[in-house]
Order: sequence, then C-alpha cells, then structure tokens
Amino acid sequence: MIRIAMVGGGPKCLFALLELHEKLRDNPFPKVEIDVYDPYPPGAGRVWNVAQPQELRINVRAEIIDASFSLGPYSFDQWRNDKLPLDSEDPFPPRALVGQYLHEQFERLAQGSPIKVEHRAFIVEEIKHLEAGWQVVTGRGVEMYDEIVLATGHGITGQKVAKSPSTILANALTVQRTELETTKIPAGSTVVVRGAALTAYDVVLALTEGTGGLWKTVPTPFGPILHYVPSGREPSRIIMTSRRGISMMPKPLAVDARVQETLETYRSKLRTWGNQEGRNIEQLSRILVHCALAIARINGVEVTEKTLRKTARLGISKQLSSATNPLEQMRYSLEGNRGVKPKTPEWVWGGVWSGLYSRLVEALSRIEWDLDSRQEFNLIAANFERMTFGPPEPTALKLLALYEAGLLSHELAGQHETFSHNWRGRITVDAVTISPGVLSAASPKGEPISALFQGLLDEGEVVVRAGERGILTDTDGTCINVYGQRNETLSALGRPTEDPTLGHDTLNRSLHPEYQRWAQRIADRVTNSNQKATL
Repeated sequence: MIRIAMVGGGPKCLFALLELHEKLRDNPFPKVEIDVYDPYPPGAGRVWNVAQPQELRINVRAEIIDASFSLGPYSFDQWRNDKLPLDSEDPFPPRALVGQYLHEQFERLAQGSPIKVEHRAFIVEEIKHLEAGWQVVTGRGVEMYDEIVLATGHGITGQKVAKSPSTILANALTVQRTELETTKIPAGSTVVVRGAALTAYDVVLALTEGTGGLWKTVPTPFGPILHYVPSGREPSRIIMTSRRGISMMPKPLAVDARVQETLETYRSKLRTWGNQEGRNIEQLSRILVHCALAIARINGVEVTEKTLRKTARLGISKQLSSATNPLEQMRYSLEGNRGVKPKTPEWVWGGVWSGLYSRLVEALSRIEWDLDSRQEFNLIAANFERMTFGPPEPTALKLLALYEAGLLSHELAGQHETFSHNWRGRITVDAVTISPGVLSAASPKGEPISALFQGLLDEGEVVVRAGERGILTDTDGTCINVYGQRNETLSALGRPTEDPTLGHDTLNRSLHPEYQRWAQRIADRVTNSNQKATL
C-alpha cells in the first residue's frame, strides 16, 4: 500500500487527484491511499470555499473552469446549467458557486474512485523526513506517509502574519468572513485599506454591497455605468492605499480576430526561443516588443518601441500618469476598452501578456536567469500582471460608482496619515496578499512564509534559487533538494513553485502539466508495486 499526504486541498490538489483517478480507474485494487489535509472543503480550499459571501466574484470568465472527469463529465458551465434558478449566463459568477462545483467534483472522486481518498480538516504544522518515510504533524497527532505533495496554494500552513491589534485582516471580511470582525467596522466609520489590488477590491465590495448596498444600472451611449445606492450600514469613507499609486487595468470584454492571428505568429516565435540554447532576456524582450508593435498597428494605437519599453519598466504610460488619481486611471482604461478614449500602451501590453501567456509559461519553465535578468523579468512581469489581470468590467464599474459617490479613494501609502487626526474612528484593514512561492520576498532576502517551509528549507529537502520565491521542482513536480537531486517522494504543485514556473494564480487546468506528470509517476509506481506483489 502506498500512502500519500496532500498538504492543501484546493484546485491544484483536485486536478492532480482527478488525473490519477483517470490513470488508475480500471485497476480495481490500486493499493494507494491519499489523505488530503485542508481545514476547508476539499476541492475548493480556502480561496474558493463555499461559505464565502456572494458579492465576491471570480476574476476570469467562467468558461475556462473545467474539473471534468469520468465520474463527473461536465465543466463548470455545464454543471451550473442544471442548477436552476442560477444565472447560467453570468460570465463572472460568485466564487462560492465555483467552490461548490469544485467540492462536488472532489466528493464524486472520493465516493466513486478505486483510490482511497479521505479529507482531514487539519493544518499541517510540520513535515519531517525519517528513515521510515515522511512524518506529518498536525494538532491532532502524527501520521506516517510514503509520499508528500505540497499544494498549499494561497496558504494554509500557519503563515507568519504581523499585524497590530487594531488591524483587521482582509480574509476575515472576505473569504473567511467572521461576524466578530465585521462588527468592528460600524456604519459611518473611515476605513484605510492597505493594498489596492484584487484583495482590496474584495474588501471594498464586502463593506458596501456586502452590507446591503445596491447597484443601479444607467445606460449611456458608450455602454452602461452603475450608480451606488447605499444601505446606511457601510463606512462613510474607504481609502485604498498602495506604494506606487497605480491602478489595475480593467480587462477588455473581447479581442479582435486580427489580434489573435498576430498572436499566433508570436506564440510560434516564443516556442522557438524557449527551445534554444543560450536564450536570454533581451531576446525575449524583442519578441514581446515586436508583438506589441504589431498589435498596436492593427488597432491604430500610436506607440513607439521606446514608449512601450518605458511603460513596461515604469508600470504606467504618460497617458495614464496624467490622470488625477488611480481611480481616474481605471476610468480612462475602461473607456479605452469601450472605444471612448484612445487605447494606451497598457492596453497593448495587456493584449500581449494575456495572448502569449500559455506559451510564456511553457518557454520560461525552470529557466535559470542570472540575478540581474531575474530581477528585470520580475519587475516587468509584475507590471504586466497589473495591466493584464485586473478586474473584469463589472467590478471596475462598481469601484467607479463608489468613487463617484464619494465613498472610495485610492491614495499613496502614508499620504492618508497626514490627515488622520481629522478622521474619527479610523480602522485599518490589511489587504496585501501574501506573495506566491514559499518566501516573503526573493531569495536571499526573503523569509519563509511558514514554519512548515522553514523546516523543509533548513533540512535541505527543498531549495529556492537566488532571485526567486518558489521552490524548484522537476517537470513532474518532484522537489529538487539542496544537493541538486530529485527528492523522489516529495512533490510540490502550484503556488509554492512560483518563479521557477510561472502563473499559478489560475483555474485554467491546462496551463501547467506538472500535475499530469505527477499522476503518471504515481500510477507507474502503483503498477510496478502490484507487479512485484504478484511475482
């Protein structure tokens, strides 16, 4: 019997288990037991847990969500079509609904698969490699396993979180909402939100729509806008703060067919670049810039190579930096998407980054940059993420409606403190998302985000390369140890491996192949074990 512990039970864990089931479903006695450690509903995990508020919605179109397999052969859209009276046409449904789908798929697996799968609703505190196998320590005791899979996602391993007693963590108002925390923000209070990205947007909506506020749709010649109708239970003012004062860019609703043709040409160029020896960041930069210039020409966007490169490095163009504040930047971008305003270099880069993303993930997988190249890539990648993976238009319209109502602003961090003596009852909410990977910042400066990863790093069981935040794995998810060797019974999937592999904050099941290769390795081990037993 092979015993495996999955540490983290979110979508990455689910996808791996579904793949393993498909490979072993015709084996009536596969002799493998898997325990899934996660305090939240397995399949969904913390970020997609089924109990979160309905105003929290997905940030991508629902059509990409697909956890289908032989025991549950339907995508999310197919599944919700049978869940009347749900709105099966909503492209950005509540996250809790997506979590329900993912959890139901896990339950079908656990109940119908020949693989024995059990959920253990505990946080793993420590993992230790012993001669007899892997020791997993939780608050409920100790268990031994033959293999470990780290799939902790956004974190369930007791992160080191520093906050003052007067600060509320965003999770307590959003995905882990508690009645106690929400009562700490009375009607009419002033709330300062640390952060101004997607987590902060969730907080804003939880404090407005989540308190009973409503949205009134107003048609205009250039598309609908929203007006906010207050409930009387929301704060009187919400101030998002960020270090750079740059807004995330709303996603365009559609992409021109001519752009898709152009992107296909550059996807091919990226594949060729990714397969060559001596590939470097300047070669990659040229491919991206040439693609951006081609897309700009198709759409009549007046940019130069110099303008594009400057926007990539600074994170904002001259067009948008002229806006009076970040929410006006968001408005300008939204109107650019609708054709009311000229499209910006940010719009061009968003099309390049999203259109080439799957090929970038493939081409950049485990690339070993020198430290300067890694830092340069991390800088432009972070800027492109802001330009590409911002809020969908419905969320942007809500934020702009709150801005118009005088409820919401976005200011530079520290700026609000100058005037804080004039604000009564100021409350601080920490909405800064824990960085992906296992370190708080790039190695060697970053600290491990939890005691679990601290222990694995201290023992040399896993390694983080200079300039990166995530642990290095082989192409099947097997962790590489401090000696540069495969740690054959320790694997990592998803967010803990960010940087060596790119783009794990996604529900796109087809973007990363590691879980499929992990499943194949385990299936081969089970088959070999069974063959030996019959000899």
